Amino acid sequence: ITDELRREGVARELVNRIQNIRKESGFEVTDKISVEIEATELTAPAVESFADYIAQQTLAIAVKAVAAPTGEFVIDSDIDESPLKIAVTKA
Repeated sequence: ITDELRREGVARELVNRIQNIRKESGFEVTDKISVEIEATELTAPAVESFADYIAQQTLAIAVKAVAAPTGEFVIDSDIDESPLKIAVTKA
């Protein structure tokens, strides 16, 4: 697997996690959100390469990789068995 394909796979996993957070948090389908994803060795390159894709798929006005995500809903998740925090805030 190339680095590009790995980043794309991680981006798709992040979209899935964010969509689940939207649903669990009671957001309406049309609600715009802001997303902060914990910057890890795995997620930071994926967010850098695919932030626009992630935003488009999740109706996010902003998608950022940060050291410590903060927001309305901060969820503990994982990608490839690596722990990860994702924060979602209604915009």
